[in-house]
Amino acid sequence: MSERLLINPDQWSDYLAEVTAANRGRLIAMDIIGPSDVSSEPEIDIPAVGEPLFALEYEPGAKGNDIILSLGGDSLNSEHSVAAPVELTANLDEDGGLDSLEILDQDGARTKLNFLQ
Repeated sequence: MSERLLINPDQWSDYLAEVTAANRGRLIAMDIIGPSDVSSEPEIDIPAVGEPLFALEYEPGAKGNDIILSLGGDSLNSEHSVAAPVELTANLDEDGGLDSLEILDQDGARTKLNFLQ
C-alpha cells in the first residue's frame, strides 16, 4: 500500500538534498494544478517521457523562500521554482520508494513531480 508523508518545513533543505542524492538522473515529469494566474514566470515544458533530475533545493525565507527544481543529465539544462511553498508531501510506492513529491504554494497551486523510473 502506498504512503503519503508530510515533510516538516524545518527538514525541507535536508530532505530535498537526500532526494537529490538518491534520485539524480532519474526521469521526472511535472504537473501544476491550480489557478492559471499562479505565476507570472513562464513554465518549463517537461515532456510526458520526463527529463532527468539534476537537483531539488529549498531556499529558506532569508534566501527567497523557494523550492527550486533543476533539470539536466550531466549539467543543468533548466530550472523551475515554486515560490512561497507552504507544504511538501512525499508519496511513496508500495516498496517505500519515492513515487512523487507534491509542493503546495501559498496561492493554492500544487506542483507535482512524478518520478518515472
